[in-house]
Amino acid sequence: MKSQSLVKVLLSFLLIAAGVFLILENIGIISVEISDIIAKNWPILLIVIGLKWFVDSFRDSKGGSWAFGSFLAIYASLVVLGNYGVLSFGFGDIWELWPLLLIYIGLHFLFFTKRKDKKGNGVKVTIDSDRGNTKNNHSFVGSHNFNEENWTVEPLEMWSGVGDYYFDFTKAYIPNRDTPITIKGWVGDVRMLMPEDIAFRIDATASVGDIKVLEKEANGVSKNLVYQTPDYEEAVQRLTIHLHLQVGDIRIDRV
Repeated sequence: MKSQSLVKVLLSFLLIAAGVFLILENIGIISVEISDIIAKNWPILLIVIGLKWFVDSFRDSKGGSWAFGSFLAIYASLVVLGNYGVLSFGFGDIWELWPLLLIYIGLHFLFFTKRKDKKGNGVKVTIDSDRGNTKNNHSFVGSHNFNEENWTVEPLEMWSGVGDYYFDFTKAYIPNRDTPITIKGWVGDVRMLMPEDIAFRIDATASVGDIKVLEKEANGVSKNLVYQTPDYEEAVQRLTIHLHLQVGDIRIDRV
């Protein structure tokens, strides 16, 4: 997936850069002062990558992640501020950001349907279950990608506190029946790519953000957009999709 590729490229670049700087310092080409400047400011690279990842989540249906991009930018910014003594935070202090989990849990209780676990268990970060023929997935933070070759479309209900969704139905096996898909979340983006020959219906709402389904758009605050293909009512093979976000963009394209 794109996140794994980005991590691999970033790690490779950092290892190469660290090796080059150490060699240049050891043979006297760069001074200790320059090394200190590099050591203090190299996390700026992470800030740039995080911000690009954040922006790409709004512009590119196949790339970026709002959650992980913003987290990387925030984390790297704290490291830079720590390097300059503005606050006490180092590269190894990433675990000090664990209270963000409490924020996600709090947002879950505020904006997600209030339900108690029947067995009285504690809150889980991720919940996967099957209810009848429908697969359920609840997560507080994370990105979800459905773009593997020949992945199977099944009835699905998903909720995420902070997270992005990407569905590429052009690569999917879509059964000859009506397949319902429901996506809900507090903050995130939903991107879907539809093949030309599939019938579908989209019922999308977003409290804050933009909705675009093919050539139809809805902008502003508290909006709803309903779209269905002309052959939806008669089609045997079709998708019925419900999308609801508090904050985020929804975009459906066709190829």
